[in-house]
Amino acid sequence: MILFLFTSIGLQLLNPQILRVFIDTAQRNTDIWVLTRIGCIFLAVAIGGRIVAAFANYWSQNVSLYATNLLRADLAEHCLRLDRSFYMKYSPGELIERVDGDINGLSSFFSQFVVRILGSGLFIVGILVLVTWQYPWIGMVLIVYMLLGLTLFTRLQKVGKSAYKNSRQAKANMSGFWGEALGSLEDMAVNGGANYILHRYFTLQRQERKADVRSEVYWSSYEGICELFFTSCTVLVLVMAAYLFTQGVLSIGAIVLLLSYATQLLTNTFDITDQLDTLQRATASIERINELYHTKSKVQDGPGVDFPAGPLAITFEDVSFEYEPDQPVLQHLSFSAKPGELIGVIGRTGSGKTTIARLLLRFYDPTSGVIKLGAQNVCDAHIDDLRERIGIVTQDVQLLQASLRDNITLFDPSIDDTRILEAIYALGLETWLDALPAGLDTKLSSDGMGVSAGEAQLLACVRVFLRDPQLLIFDEATSRLDPATEELVTHAMLRLFDNRTGIVIAHRLATIAHVHHIMVLHAGQIVEFGPRSELAASSTSRYAQLLHMMDSDSEEVLL
Repeated sequence: MILFLFTSIGLQLLNPQILRVFIDTAQRNTDIWVLTRIGCIFLAVAIGGRIVAAFANYWSQNVSLYATNLLRADLAEHCLRLDRSFYMKYSPGELIERVDGDINGLSSFFSQFVVRILGSGLFIVGILVLVTWQYPWIGMVLIVYMLLGLTLFTRLQKVGKSAYKNSRQAKANMSGFWGEALGSLEDMAVNGGANYILHRYFTLQRQERKADVRSEVYWSSYEGICELFFTSCTVLVLVMAAYLFTQGVLSIGAIVLLLSYATQLLTNTFDITDQLDTLQRATASIERINELYHTKSKVQDGPGVDFPAGPLAITFEDVSFEYEPDQPVLQHLSFSAKPGELIGVIGRTGSGKTTIARLLLRFYDPTSGVIKLGAQNVCDAHIDDLRERIGIVTQDVQLLQASLRDNITLFDPSIDDTRILEAIYALGLETWLDALPAGLDTKLSSDGMGVSAGEAQLLACVRVFLRDPQLLIFDEATSRLDPATEELVTHAMLRLFDNRTGIVIAHRLATIAHVHHIMVLHAGQIVEFGPRSELAASSTSRYAQLLHMMDSDSEEVLL
């Protein structure tokens, strides 16, 4: 690529010299064939320069794509390793704009900046050397002008960086808004939130337009100053060339040469100013990317521990947790479960049930206290190793725009159809599979269209079964299912719990009819914990009172 670059510069510097020779030769009434040969040489050099420049551009584009794709992958991987508090700070749309939009802003920088800055810089140096060697006074004037120009451009460049950074942030805010708005479109439309969406949209649009206008005003002013500066330089060169022509120092060909070099000098300097603008835009993007790169996860990976084989014991020792300072979600939780036992967790919304699952998976670390699995502190474990040993089924199952097969395996090529079918039959879900139009090849959409909540839960059960975890968590997985589908999911759930420790976070009492222990949470505290049969038989037990309410109403009690 460097060879192509130097060759292209050399050919561009050579062509004006050929043009000067052509004009001066024509003035002497030379044979037409001589002029024709000079013209052919001029044409060949021009075409050769374009071809070489095209090859240099091709290689620079390849370098750009390779570099930006690596950077995008690294940044995405870094973000995926951050804890849940990071995702509470940024909306999905804003993260997409940060990871993809900002890196796209660097694409032009990687593909063009080095080639064009280096190429234009070398070209300008070549022009100044040639002009100074042939016409010293004009060359010195151009050098002074270039030094003044670089000083001016460097100062102006610093002004625009903050304007462009604000513009990028405004676009990220708009992307984040649309991600949230489209995700809640049905709820907003039904419940009268359309006016709010429009109001919020117009507010963000005004902010984005204001930031864009400031950025464009800066660039337009910057470009105008550059044009004025170099126009004055061209005029000065013309005045000096005209004077030297009247003194017999310059020929017509030499004047054309100087005009050509002055024009190319102007063009390449504008190219540099354009790349300086790209640099400042890239600098703003780099600062935003750096901000993400320097975001550290509050959940640090542990040194690694050896978990025992088989079902894992669970121990919470005086565990407290808060998402926000001075707003406790869990307070001094202490309980344990032996390997293979099932714990049913019930309580009102906001009592901290799901937080227990998040702490076990180390989406967060407890504010105080210790959580152990198999007698090992979860904070000492490698996060990936820990999560491989825990399976979770929630009420919101993430589907992918892919076949049922790929949704089950999550694109793991090591899982063949035989293992998938074995898992489906082991869970007693063959009737569900047979009812699908194309079996494992059935196409699913990421928004869940065409798939019921129950079918999504069944799919999640097969996913978990294939992973073969040692601890299984059902987080209100049957809360939105009809009785028939709930029975099917519950049947699959019981098979999944075979030879595994389990936690069932329940929304309906029927869901925890088969657990060994019941935990009742209220305001982040354990108000009741014990064997299910004993609590059901106790007249003072909250669990027994809920069962009595269910029997009296002849309907399921929703918690």
